[in-house]
Amino acid sequence: MQLLLGSVAAGLLLSLCPGSRVEAASGNPSYPWHKQIVTTVFWIGQGRTPISAATNIASAWDVHWTRNYGGLDDPSRRVGFLPRRFAATLNPFYVALPFNDVAYPDLARRWVPWYREPSRGNRYVSQCKGRWVEIRHKGKVAYAQWEDVGPLRADFPSYVFGSDRPQMYNGAGLDVAPAVRDLLGLHGLDLTDWRFVSEGDVPSGPWMKYGEQAILLRAILNEERKAAAESSRLFAPALFPAGR
Repeated sequence: MQLLLGSVAAGLLLSLCPGSRVEAASGNPSYPWHKQIVTTVFWIGQGRTPISAATNIASAWDVHWTRNYGGLDDPSRRVGFLPRRFAATLNPFYVALPFNDVAYPDLARRWVPWYREPSRGNRYVSQCKGRWVEIRHKGKVAYAQWEDVGPLRADFPSYVFGSDRPQMYNGAGLDVAPAVRDLLGLHGLDLTDWRFVSEGDVPSGPWMKYGEQAILLRAILNEERKAAAESSRLFAPALFPAGR
């Protein structure tokens, strides 16, 4: 009887919490799908657009986002899912959703399912940054990490974690990176389904492939440049004053 009452109480508690989710049999949270969401494309280093004066040189949670990524994630110059001109040192599979937990801590406390009260020193560290989402479109599936805030809003947890629908700009509610665009075959204001997933439920795929390889490549290139510069310094011909 106690076990039954405990189960009923747990179910009631989940139903009363706006950002609630159901625990799957595996022990990982099972989050609901947001279906038929208008999806737009954005990229790290992007300038202003006709519908937004904001730029993506910095993200809501990383003032050096472009520098930390390695440069402009140019959507027109790609090698596979990667930018052509440099080795990206952050995951090229990223998205933006319209809520900023750092800017709206009271809303975060109410809505974010995984919220934990931060210590004083960590209150400006996002608990949403890096969270994984699953996105599907016409039978294709991609996984990406939540790395910025948008489109257009930063204060919409009732959509991101609840059942409300976005209304602005044709109902756009998800921004995706060029890598996600290319994998899913998106072209503009496409409709996708998305949901949060636990890191342990993210399968192997290109979204897991590039980060460590890119960091290693950049480290190797930096060491090669240092070695070349040192060789040039050691073996450069001595310079003598004229007439010697």
